[in-house]
Amino acid sequence: MVRVIDLRLIRHILILFSWGYSLNLTITDYHDPQANHILDAEIYENTLIISAMVQGIEFYDISSGGQLNHIDHFTLDQNGKANCVEAIDNYAYFTSKNGLYVVDISSPSNPQSLGRVDGTNNLILENLDAENHMLAVAAHEDGVLLYDISNPQDLQLRSTIISENAWGVRLKDGYAYIADELMVKIYDISNSSDPVFINQIETSNAIKDIALSQTFMYVALGSDGVDIYDLSNLESPIFLDNYNTNTLANRISPFENKLAVSDWDDVDVLEWDGSSLNRVGYKNTGNRTMAIATKDNYIYSAEWASVQAFEFGPVSGPDIDLNTLELNYPYVNDGDSYSLSVEVINNGNSTLNIVDDYVTNSHFEIVNQLSDLEPNQSQTVEIIYNASDLNSAGAYRIYTNDPDQSMVMCETNGNIDGANIGEPAVDFELDYIANGEGSFRLSDHLGKVVVIAFFAPN
Repeated sequence: MVRVIDLRLIRHILILFSWGYSLNLTITDYHDPQANHILDAEIYENTLIISAMVQGIEFYDISSGGQLNHIDHFTLDQNGKANCVEAIDNYAYFTSKNGLYVVDISSPSNPQSLGRVDGTNNLILENLDAENHMLAVAAHEDGVLLYDISNPQDLQLRSTIISENAWGVRLKDGYAYIADELMVKIYDISNSSDPVFINQIETSNAIKDIALSQTFMYVALGSDGVDIYDLSNLESPIFLDNYNTNTLANRISPFENKLAVSDWDDVDVLEWDGSSLNRVGYKNTGNRTMAIATKDNYIYSAEWASVQAFEFGPVSGPDIDLNTLELNYPYVNDGDSYSLSVEVINNGNSTLNIVDDYVTNSHFEIVNQLSDLEPNQSQTVEIIYNASDLNSAGAYRIYTNDPDQSMVMCETNGNIDGANIGEPAVDFELDYIANGEGSFRLSDHLGKVVVIAFFAPN
């Protein structure tokens, strides 16, 4: 028999043990765009570009710093569903499930599509990057495509770098850094028609993203956090340190001498101090953070169905944070109870006054009411779930004098209808759509741990 276990509870435990005070990040703006299933974010001059698989692309004017001024909504032609985006020299390049697209963004309020690049409609394209007149596109088992983009209306394919599964690529000073499964492969592409292999770096986990800043390379490794390397000598890269983030380090973006990290529903800020990689900023976004972009000391978080802006710097006034924005209780028999806790922290420099805190569903009970918190003070609030039926969904709401978050909310979910924690899992069979033929049947894996990721159907 296969039983359903709750990996989210494990995650919550990890967070409680790894929690550090979330200093130096203040919310400056929030926007719910028309587009959703957001996958990437890119900044070009004073424009933030958000690409999404559903309902297209959004453009924001960010010339006012952390303010998100929406200026246009745009969709690709030929039913192109935007994946990743790179912008350079008044043009934006989008990968999609239908190929590579070119868009004229010289006027971000009136973008103009130049259509799909010939020969790319049958490729599975992911991340991309551009430098000077060169565009590199990661195409999984089809390698990395190198295009001459001197004429954006007529891209010329110069060569293809062979790879096992190219997920991402970054360009810097005539070199390409390719995320190829468990390796970063480095190529000299100064002659784009004849790339030369330089070196490769093995990693501990599949690579999600690469960022380059000065002589440093940062590598996002999902559950293994972020690695930093010294690339002063490409013939002999030096591993410097790893920072293991709370959950899944996905996309990364350098700014000033720091690194912003999208980490599931967190935004982390890391800094290399010369001897170790440390977290110097943190904010729980409350949403699945898919990608991140930075400009000056502002961080823009692309969150599946929303966009949020943060300012990095000393926090003035009270600043509330929760160690989690979701309490998911294991299955509880009718009439029984189960207790979980949420940690509330004041990261500001003045008193956090608690105006009110309560639960919205009568099946949940607060054991200890929250009290005012002084700077850097925290309090654990215990919330009991008293089971009586299915679908006990609610929230723990906190109202404070925090100027940018007067209300924060932690979801409370008990005995949600479906595959409940602790119950036998329902058998199912699904056809493979990638990486082979045939089907997957749950009952074929009795006695094994099976992790199934259900990815956000609307």
